Amino acid sequence: MDIDGVVAEFRATLTSQLRLAGDDESIEAAGEAMLSALEPALRQAGSTLAEQAAAEIAAQIPDYTIDVVLEGGQPTLRVRSEGDLVTINTDDLGARITVRLPEELKGDLEEAASDIGDSVNTYVVRALAGRAKRTKYSTRSTFEGTIET
Repeated sequence: MDIDGVVAEFRATLTSQLRLAGDDESIEAAGEAMLSALEPALRQAGSTLAEQAAAEIAAQIPDYTIDVVLEGGQPTLRVRSEGDLVTINTDDLGARITVRLPEELKGDLEEAASDIGDSVNTYVVRALAGRAKRTKYSTRSTFEGTIET
């Protein structure tokens, strides 16, 4: 979500409206004061709208968790399947499998695992267990990814 863009658009609209008052410096100063005072409220309103959007989306896709996270100071909706929350028994990890994958994907897996405090092995096992669980119990189409607005 681009709150900076919304704030800039609001600023431009209010500035153009202030021009209607002519070259009255007191009105321009009052307008600038209003803009400065309103900017935090506009940013909070944007965050509130992101939270409302997340709740609405979560109500429509109950098998997913929708989080509002800040990325670069902007609220972003992050969609996680319930499979991402799978718990696994790490005491019984005796089976082995070899998987060939691109170096870039390996780096992505390492980064994602590190971000949530898991080892790469635990991260991959949890992801596979979640996917297998969803496939086992559901034949309907599913959505995975991030919704950007």
